[in-house]
Amino acid sequence: MKDWRFSLDREDLESLAEKGEYQALIEAMADPQPYIRIHASEILASVGEEVVPLLIDALDHHHPEVRKGAAKALGDIGSKEALMPLIIKLDKDIPSVGQFIVEALAKIGDSSVVPILCRCTRNHSLPIRYSAVRSLGNLKDRRAIPFLIDNLSDSANIVRLRAVESLSKMGEPTLWSPISEMLEDESVGVRAAAAKALGNLGNLRAEDALLALLRSDVETDLVEAARALAKLKSKRALSFLKAVREREGRERVLKALDEAISQIESDVQA
Repeated sequence: MKDWRFSLDREDLESLAEKGEYQALIEAMADPQPYIRIHASEILASVGEEVVPLLIDALDHHHPEVRKGAAKALGDIGSKEALMPLIIKLDKDIPSVGQFIVEALAKIGDSSVVPILCRCTRNHSLPIRYSAVRSLGNLKDRRAIPFLIDNLSDSANIVRLRAVESLSKMGEPTLWSPISEMLEDESVGVRAAAAKALGNLGNLRAEDALLALLRSDVETDLVEAARALAKLKSKRALSFLKAVREREGRERVLKALDEAISQIESDVQA
């Protein structure tokens, strides 16, 4: 008989599922190969509520990869039966597993998890903070806004970036102010995310901050500022964009400037 603990492939996993050998699939989430671990979790999630008790038990498994896969599957299933077991495990497990638990709680989507995820935005663990900030944006619950604003000053670039993106999903135009401040961030990625967010928010009060970004010599800054100003239909921006175009020679920047100028001029004539 084949030992299912070693040398698994996708066909093996499908066979286990067909036979209803779900405990073996749970053990497969500890496989050395990441794609096997992921596929085992996905198969268990596809089974649905039937395996929820087994997956809840797997949150106490000795192998962290099994605990990660179990949390992911529970989130994918979306079973509210798993909410309390996941919450209990959140503060007890290692951060790498806690990240999966945070994401699972968000996927289940019950409004009761929002305060818990807000608390996680202040966790000492970068993976947990990152997942909490990103997940709160997906939930679009405005209770998260003050916590996300706090994360705009996080020490990690990726957390600041996700905080900007999550704030932009809240549907609150007044958030142009804290997001505008991120146009001066040290990270190119954060500045790009802020410019995109300001364009999507559509609040013309962000115009001055975006015009200031046109003084940058960084390609991404210029491209995203031009695109955002076009979305804002900023008439004031036309002279600034044309001035930048006169001194610019990079193809990607020129393309963004030309598109922005054309779009704004079209809006003015309409």
